[in-house]
Amino acid sequence: MVNLENKEVIVHLSDEGRRVLRQAGVQLQETPGIIFDVQETDGEGLWALLQYEDGPHLLLVKWQYILAVDAPLGVTISEGRAN
Repeated sequence: MVNLENKEVIVHLSDEGRRVLRQAGVQLQETPGIIFDVQETDGEGLWALLQYEDGPHLLLVKWQYILAVDAPLGVTISEGRAN
C-alpha cells in the first residue's frame, strides 16, 4: 500500500464527488484533477488540508467519490488546487 500522508496528490473525482464537495463549500477549479494536501488516510477516505479565511480545515474526501489518485514523484504540482 502506498502512503499518501503528508503528500500533495492529484485526485480525480466522480461527478457526484465534485457535486458533494461543492455542496460542502469547496471551491473547485475546472481542471480534470484536483490537488489535495493529504494529512491522513483511513478506511473512509483521505483527509485533506484546506486553507480558508478563518484558518485551516480538514476535509474527508470519501473513497467512493475518488476515481483515481495521481501521486507525482519529484514533480511540483500547482494547477487545480482546492480551497
